[in-house]
Amino acid sequence: MIQQMKKIFLLILLLAVQVFFAQDAKKSKVPDWNGNIEQQFKEVYSKSGKYQEYKVIKASWYNRLRKNVSDTLGALKNEIVKQKKTIRNLEKEIKSLNNSIAERDETITDLRKQKDSIHFLGMDIHKGTYNMILWLIIISLAIALIFFIYRFINSNAVTKETLEKYKELSEEYQGFRTRSLEREQSLKRQLIDEMNKHNS
Repeated sequence: MIQQMKKIFLLILLLAVQVFFAQDAKKSKVPDWNGNIEQQFKEVYSKSGKYQEYKVIKASWYNRLRKNVSDTLGALKNEIVKQKKTIRNLEKEIKSLNNSIAERDETITDLRKQKDSIHFLGMDIHKGTYNMILWLIIISLAIALIFFIYRFINSNAVTKETLEKYKELSEEYQGFRTRSLEREQSLKRQLIDEMNKHNS
C-alpha cells in the first residue's frame, strides 16, 4: 500500500511538474504581437503546432493576426488617402507655381521687349533697328547737307560769275549806249547842219 501511495505521489508530482512545464512552455509559445506584420507572421508560423506537413494555428492567434493585418491595412489605406490628398495639394501648388512662373516669364519677356524696343510711329521697334534707322537718317541728312552746301557753293560761284558778267555787260551796254547817244547826237547835229545848209 505504501508502494502504491508512493506511486500515486510520484504520479501526482510528475503530473504537477508536467503541468508546470506545460504552462511555462505555453507562455513561451505565445507569439510576440509587437512587431510588424511580417514579424507577426513569422512568430505565428514558428510557434504554431505541426500536423504531418501542415502547420496548425490556434484560432485566437489567427483572429488576432487577421485583426492586426486588417488594422495595418486600414492604417495603410488611411495613409494612402492622406498621401493622395497631400499629392493633390502639392500638384495644385505646383500648378499654381507653374502659372506664377509663366506669368513672371511673360512679364519678364514684356519688360525685356519694352527695354529693348522703342515706340516709334505707332510701332514697337527694336533698339538696334531704331539706332540703325536713326543713324541712316543722320548720315542721309549729313550727305544731303554736304550736297546742298556743295550745290550752294557752286551756285554761289556761278551767281558771282554771272553777276560779274552782268556787270561787265551792263558796263559795256552803258558804254555802247553812251556811244550810241553820242553818235545819235552827232548824227542829229550833222542832220541839222545839213538841213541848215540846204535851207540857206
